[in-house]
Amino acid sequence: MKKYALPFLLFLFSASELLGQNEIERQQISLDGLQEFGFTVNIEGSQRVTDDTTVTPTTIRQQAINQIVDANLRYVADEEVSSSAEIPFLHMHINMLELENGLIPFSIELKLYQPVRLILNRDLQTSASTWETGMVGIVSYDQIPTVKRAAKNVMVTFLDDYRKVNRRGL
Repeated sequence: MKKYALPFLLFLFSASELLGQNEIERQQISLDGLQEFGFTVNIEGSQRVTDDTTVTPTTIRQQAINQIVDANLRYVADEEVSSSAEIPFLHMHINMLELENGLIPFSIELKLYQPVRLILNRDLQTSASTWETGMVGIVSYDQIPTVKRAAKNVMVTFLDDYRKVNRRGL
């Protein structure tokens, strides 16, 4: 009976790995053909951390918009995104906490929302997250600019996945 345990465990781990890989491929496929994006960002954290002028919604937003434009994609202004449920948008959420010892754990989550129809709910049209990535880290107060660089790297992950699916013209 023991000689069957190892092959079974290998099958079990392989199956879960395949399911995870399938989800990544589905997320990447959802990027196919998209040509324009809106972008929103919010930052949560203690007052001292969010008051730092290096990592503000304005600086993170401008950095991400520049990355979108530099990738030859159309950035869609907030007014246009909010007036139409047809425009996909990226939303970045940054959370930074300040610990008593001066360290700041942070997380960055980036999601792509795009229009979908809910076929089980009479084709109701709404937006849903179809792609996401994120990261966590920890910095000292004097290293808060690292969070801005990390946000840039999270956007690079999105653009890399986008390029994998949309090879034409990039």
